[in-house]
Amino acid sequence: MESAAIGIAGLFGVIGAGLGLGAIISPEWAARLVRMQADPANPEGYAEFRATFGGVFLFLHLAFLASIILNQGVIGAAAVLSFGWGGAALGRILSLMLDGEQVRTKHNFVSIVVETAAAIAFALPVANFVINPPA
Repeated sequence: MESAAIGIAGLFGVIGAGLGLGAIISPEWAARLVRMQADPANPEGYAEFRATFGGVFLFLHLAFLASIILNQGVIGAAAVLSFGWGGAALGRILSLMLDGEQVRTKHNFVSIVVETAAAIAFALPVANFVINPPA
């Protein structure tokens, strides 16, 4: 079970790193993906997409993948990403409850599913560690 849990989380790590790399390469793509737009009058918005949606995503997920490769800190790194993705899903769910009908879009419902799936995938190695602690 341990290797399967880490493998599933690793797949989501590759996906998360890919999303980050895509945002670094093309902030316009990232803007479309998250349904936001940088203000052309304030070009530093593109830097924000590259930094937040790109750099943070890429390097958090690369750190997790490195923890798998080095077999060091996998559980802690997985827990951090699980909480991060879970927090994104929770924030989106709260938005659906608090921000009115206009935010109840297909994009938000699909995003909740994706974010929850990622949170669960990264929680798998943590759950396995709790259920089957090392001897």
